[in-house]
Amino acid sequence: MNSMIPAAVIAATLGFAPSAVSSTAQVFDRDSELLAEGHFDAGDDSFTVTKHVAGGGRAYLEYRYVREDGTLQTGTHSTGGAAGETARFSHDFTAGRTVTFRVCVAGERGFNACSAGDDGENWTIGIA
Repeated sequence: MNSMIPAAVIAATLGFAPSAVSSTAQVFDRDSELLAEGHFDAGDDSFTVTKHVAGGGRAYLEYRYVREDGTLQTGTHSTGGAAGETARFSHDFTAGRTVTFRVCVAGERGFNACSAGDDGENWTIGIA
């Protein structure tokens, strides 16, 4: 008889947290030109946001994070608006917790271009 214990049982017993996952969100205009991108770096719990095009408003990143106590932390980070500008913002999220985010460019090409909707649907997912 095989006496191996399934890995899932061991992981649950030891309080296994999912591995950290870095991720990137990008927003494009109607002509498929990359306007901006946001990146979550799980290794150092930081976001970067980069604006790639001249003109229009600032690039910004919105994030949502549910703390261990169940409360919601939200925030917005932005660039100054110059093409090629990258800004970094550090955090201290709990390891294994999910972070969702989207990146937008305000007023670009006559509309607020975003990588996902306001309601949190299709936001990019990272794991701290």
